This record gives sequence, structure tokens and C-alpha cells, in this order.
Amino acid sequence: MRAGPPEIGGVRRRIVSRGVWPAPVQGWQGLRGQAMKRDISAVSLSTIYLVQPGETKWDREGRHQGHLDSPLTPRGIEQARAAGRTLRQLLQNPQLVCIETSPLGRAGHTAALLCAALGLDAKSLVVSPLLIEHHLGAWQGLTNAEIDAQYPGARRVREGDKWSYVVPGGESYSRMYERAQEWLACKRRAPVTIAVTHRMFSRILQGAYAGLTPSETLRRTHPQECLYRLYDAQLEEIPVLYAGEVERGPDSLGR
Repeated sequence: MRAGPPEIGGVRRRIVSRGVWPAPVQGWQGLRGQAMKRDISAVSLSTIYLVQPGETKWDREGRHQGHLDSPLTPRGIEQARAAGRTLRQLLQNPQLVCIETSPLGRAGHTAALLCAALGLDAKSLVVSPLLIEHHLGAWQGLTNAEIDAQYPGARRVREGDKWSYVVPGGESYSRMYERAQEWLACKRRAPVTIAVTHRMFSRILQGAYAGLTPSETLRRTHPQECLYRLYDAQLEEIPVLYAGEVERGPDSLGR
């Protein structure tokens, strides 16, 4: 395996997976129904940063958003600015960056704030439908209590086979995995890609990138206070830099 990006002075970061690709899991299939095989040719030549949109009104209310939307809260705006501040310290040359964003409004607002922090024109944003959040169908806009009242026992059934379960009108994690593979296989537009996506899709994207099994993938997460760097089949967790915190040195390779 090639050496990854050099250590960055003062960065609190944690390698959470080194991309040890397992043998294909029986019954675990990807695009075109083929069992997963290791092929990182499309993802190892550039660096990808995953950024989750800041907190929204529905996040605070405990409502599942899925493909629906709600505005960023003041805290969410500060989280997005903190992510931009962190990326500005990590990236030596923001002009070698492409920001791709989910088409949802909360992601677009976050991406625009990242552009402002990095000195990029918001018109350069690339909207990628593949980065959209998990479609939760009939559960979208509902709290867990409302789901339990309207669909008794459904959440318990889903927990029994979370990878394949499809919420009425929604999509499964298995289908999302195929979508993640499709996005990773796309030709990157720049040496560094910042992808503004969502919590559920981010963990699937992390799993697809590092070759994790379904159970390993479902254990992944993406707190709003962190961003993730994907490079050379490794996943690195990097806490965001809030105002007043010590600045971090830039990555000498611009990654």
C-alpha cells in the first residue's frame, strides 16, 4: 500500500479503517448483481473529504428527513462554517478542489458556506443526485414515536434485517450501497473532492470505499462535528475547527 498523506501538525485525527477488504460475503451483491471485489482504481488516485450538512430544524425535533428538507439552525450554520475553517487549514491550494453536493437544500446551504470559507465561487458547486440522503419513504418527516404509532412494529422488523429492509416508498441500505459505488466510480474532477452528503449515505459511502461488510458498514457513523478523509482505502476522522481553536497546519500535498 502506498504511503498516505503526511502527518499534519496539530491535527487531531484518527484512522478508523485501513481498508482491509474481506472476501465477498455470500448474498452480498453490488452493481449488476456481481459479488464485491477489491478495485480501488477509481478511488485511490485522489482524496475525498466527506462533510455532513449542519444541524437542521428537524434534527432538533428528532424528525427523519430523508429526501425532505428543513433549514439549518444557527448551530448548524456554525457547524458548516467550522467544517470550512477546518478544510481551509488542511488544504494548501483550495483552487485544486471540487465541491460536490447533494441536491437537498440543507446540503446546498452547507456547501455554499464551505465555498465562502475556501474562497471559491459558489457557482462552481457540482450538484450530484447520487449524494442524496437515504430515501425513507413513508417515514420521512416523522419522529420515531409517530412511526411507531402509524406503523406498529415496523422499526423492530427493520432492525432484524436493516441492510435489506425497504421502508414503504423508500430504499434499502443495499440499494444505497450500489449508489455509493456508482458515485465512487465517477471520474473525479479535481485532485481533492469535498462531498457534502448526509449521515446515512456517508456511512454507506465510507463502507463502499473501504470495502467493509454490510454489518461493518452499518456500524459506521458521521457526527456533525467531524469530517472524514478518504485516501488510499483509508478512512480518517477529523474533528472540525471551531472559532477560537488553535489553527492546524496545511497538508503539504494539498490533500
